[in-house]
Amino acid sequence: MPSDERLARVHEVLRPRRDAFRAALAATAEQIRAFLRAQRATPSNGRGARLASELGAFGADRIDVTRLASVFQAGATLDPATNTAVERAAATLTALAAEGGLPVEVDVPSGGDLRQVTGEALASIGRAFGAVRAFELARAGGRRLEDVALEANGLPYARWSRGERRLAPPLVVTVDGADLRAECLAEFLDGTQQIVLVVRGACAPAPLVRLITPGTFVLQASDAAGLDRLAAWEGPAIAALVPDTAARFTHDPMGGADAWDRLTVAFLPERAPRLAVGGASASQQGEELRLLRVLAARPTALPAAADGAGAVGAAATVPADDPAGRLAAWLLAQADLSELG
Repeated sequence: MPSDERLARVHEVLRPRRDAFRAALAATAEQIRAFLRAQRATPSNGRGARLASELGAFGADRIDVTRLASVFQAGATLDPATNTAVERAAATLTALAAEGGLPVEVDVPSGGDLRQVTGEALASIGRAFGAVRAFELARAGGRRLEDVALEANGLPYARWSRGERRLAPPLVVTVDGADLRAECLAEFLDGTQQIVLVVRGACAPAPLVRLITPGTFVLQASDAAGLDRLAAWEGPAIAALVPDTAARFTHDPMGGADAWDRLTVAFLPERAPRLAVGGASASQQGEELRLLRVLAARPTALPAAADGAGAVGAAATVPADDPAGRLAAWLLAQADLSELG
């Protein structure tokens, strides 16, 4: 098992983003319950006044009660089946917001499938997005509740919208070095998804090199010292805490336009791999090391910049606003249903 010290440090660094996600889920669940209470109120009772009374300090601090009441009044009363679906959505969000309810760390058993375990964990997180979609469809009078994945099956990552992929919480995965075929995680590196792999035992020398793309933060290190930079990056990111014998490098999309600007190699093994590790042959491992050297190689002569200015990385266009604020704003507003077909 990975050392408790490594895991504790990983969770410490990732906790603020994860806690912001949980807080937004709890706030959204409360709004859904306010919606249900308003549905049960009669017009003669005054929905706005009743909402303000029921929400109390929560409503005064976080919700425009007048606007919320006007939205509720515009819709028809929910039928029993839809009402049940909305109640289930609120329960799902509450469960995920509770301590221990959200997948934060998953383990790949020895000989297991890294992609499968990671995908299942993300699908479980996707229950939150499925619940919000169900609520928004019900509030809008939608008839596609049966098409929305609720808590029973989760919402697979492939079905997450662009907005949902920009709001996902980080995930920690513990895995044997022999099972670390990191390239299989490429499909999950989108939006602001952060994945940290904590490796047990020996692994290939450069398992993450195939995941280097201009806009992806990639860290391969022997300890958690560089994770603060990963946590601050507003884009897809992956890290692996590997043995001292493996290569150590950082690919920071903010470093520049060219790969050698973005890539810093702190250590390379002196000897070429001689033995297979898991399913990776010595030849494949050697190719990964050569790729790392090629990407990090500085050109022998640098062309002069036309305007005298330095190169600007493609990732410079990534918004730098607070992810927790964007998360709460999105979850408490209308869900992005444009990509559901």
